[in-house]
Amino acid sequence: MQFNIHKLEIGLFVSIFLLIISCNRKSDVGKQLFIKVNSIDKETRQVRVNTFDTIEVRTPGIGYLMKTQEKVGEYITDSSGSVVIKIYTDKNYHLILGGDNAYGSVDINKGSMINGQMVTIKVTSFNKR
Repeated sequence: MQFNIHKLEIGLFVSIFLLIISCNRKSDVGKQLFIKVNSIDKETRQVRVNTFDTIEVRTPGIGYLMKTQEKVGEYITDSSGSVVIKIYTDKNYHLILGGDNAYGSVDINKGSMINGQMVTIKVTSFNKR
């Protein structure tokens, strides 16, 4: 009986200790950024309103002969031609905009962004070529 009580106390002490240690670790919240991505037409330099383009967010992966990119997220622009995305400061990103007969992309290097910064993607339309 006495041995079981000590075993329970030790188990409870160890679990509380592990909980305290895990709470003290630095979280990823400090590394998160929210940036606004705008899409503009390359030729007219006007914002692409009411187009609802798709923006894919990718990070570079591991590849030997070919460079791979892992898809992190996919966002759709609103009626004003912009979208707010969440990224981390310690990673490189490649934003690819695709829509109806349109394409554009931009690279974001790690550590180069601040919270609330605006990124512009210049979109080339295939119809106007």
